[in-house]
Amino acid sequence: MTWKTRLPLLAESVIPLSLCGALMDHVKSETARPRTFQGVIDEALRKSEYVEIPRALEEAVISHCVPYIRDHFQAVPKRIPTQPAVVYRYGPGVGFVAHHDEVTEVERERARTNGQPVVGGDLTLLVWLNTPDSYSGGELFFENPAQEIKPPCGTLVAFPATRDHIHGVRPITRGERITLVIRTDAESLEGRRTAAIAVEGVAAHR
Repeated sequence: MTWKTRLPLLAESVIPLSLCGALMDHVKSETARPRTFQGVIDEALRKSEYVEIPRALEEAVISHCVPYIRDHFQAVPKRIPTQPAVVYRYGPGVGFVAHHDEVTEVERERARTNGQPVVGGDLTLLVWLNTPDSYSGGELFFENPAQEIKPPCGTLVAFPATRDHIHGVRPITRGERITLVIRTDAESLEGRRTAAIAVEGVAAHR
């Protein structure tokens, strides 16, 4: 089994409340922009806004996630320097229809002209920044196997960003759902071990 075939990871209390607070402070200080789906703003499919997150805050979050990702996926998450982490704000409305996180060519093409970030990578890391009583509805759902999640602040959910992991956000009927999304690459532990053995073998023959 590789990281691509593992089920989603759910772990509570991964991100300290102080770091969640720092992320929320940043979000409140920035102007949010409407987020597209497949490069098009359509509130019948997705109703959310986003704010990009500074590198220092992103790296702090990833550092807390590493042990959980390593244990569950047998892989180490690697930050992708060319793309930002984003916080999504979902207010009352449709939420986000069922979709997968694998980047499509349509999305890439439209991003060249619409100014939207293309967020790719091997793994999706999702962190809840506000409490479940802050909003009604807004559950994260997966289709196969069927699962619905509405966890506490500081919870990490991580899953492979592949076409096999269809998911979405249930409609929000009250309040605002605020989550951080980071996409990372995944370096398998087996690959690391193989590389280390190869390096040792080369060194031994010098």
